[in-house]
Amino acid sequence: MSETALTLIQDALMKIGVLAEGETCSDAMAQSALRTLKYMLRHWSAKNIRLYYTKQDTVVLTGASSYTIGSGGDCDTVRPSSIRGGFVRGSSGLDHPIKIVDEDKYRKLSIKDLSLTPEYIWYNPEYPLGKIYIWPIGTGTLYLDSLKPLTDPATLTTSVSFPPEYDEAIIYGLAVRLSPNYGKAVSDDIATLALDGLRDIESKNFNEQMVTARLEIIDIAEKWSIDVG
Repeated sequence: MSETALTLIQDALMKIGVLAEGETCSDAMAQSALRTLKYMLRHWSAKNIRLYYTKQDTVVLTGASSYTIGSGGDCDTVRPSSIRGGFVRGSSGLDHPIKIVDEDKYRKLSIKDLSLTPEYIWYNPEYPLGKIYIWPIGTGTLYLDSLKPLTDPATLTTSVSFPPEYDEAIIYGLAVRLSPNYGKAVSDDIATLALDGLRDIESKNFNEQMVTARLEIIDIAEKWSIDVG
């Protein structure tokens, strides 16, 4: 779901009958609703409900083996939760796709200072700056498609992109929060959709956390087995 903050707000206002199809809200209404949207997202963050958006960033390659990414890093942007794909554009203007590999694959790549067109990257999401390891260590411009934690939409025209399962939770949740401002009663359908949408996100994120925990346990168990053997 790729929207602007204003689109989300207007969709929410239509759900509670403040706006009709095709109508737009006034700037004062929109600014007030934007603050409410921010409060809701902050509340969700406090509950550890992770929200993400996708973005493409660029890194000018200088021949180094690694680059930092995050606020104040070599790539000065919001620190990514993960990197989904990318490509390198060389001086000829041609684009060369890159493959995302894990730490084990990167460690096995030989001759770390080999200087050719980059083919692989491994992203280590260190904090506060993530680190991108690249191989070979060529030059050009690296374009990265990454998944980032959502920060407050800065303006009404701020573009945000959510996974599909987030749309109902955000629009209907915002509709519930805005309804008292306009003396609107929330229907059972809207309340149910808001609650179910939020539960779906919580369930999805909990399952992801459990999968990560299981992988860590398996990793530790395998290392322990090797050490004992």
